[in-house]
Amino acid sequence: MIMRLLWHWAILVFGLYLITLITPISFDAPKDLAWAALVLILVNTFIKPLLILVSLPLVVLTLGLFLLIINAIILYTLPDFVTGFHVPNFLSAFFGSILLSLITGLFTGYEKRLSVRRVDANPHSGKVIDI
Repeated sequence: MIMRLLWHWAILVFGLYLITLITPISFDAPKDLAWAALVLILVNTFIKPLLILVSLPLVVLTLGLFLLIINAIILYTLPDFVTGFHVPNFLSAFFGSILLSLITGLFTGYEKRLSVRRVDANPHSGKVIDI
């Protein structure tokens, strides 16, 4: 569990670094990226489900596209918690959140593919069960 948390934290640090290269989002020191990733993990774990629940009618009405706005709001408010991380405007936060979602989705999918194991249900039957 700790290794998985560290893996997700490292993915977020890498993803935040990449979006600072592509978008106008910036940071002062590498430690600010590390703190920003930690705050994102905490916000996505505890606050984001509450935001989704409160805005559920909008999420359903827009067929889930409002989740992009929620992600952008979270990224836009991140400099309030991490002083060395800078998001200049909401549009940068919007595109940065889309890129961050793509990057973390790509690496999380890679992690899940690595964790799939094959178990031989009956060694004599030749049938294999994927777990």
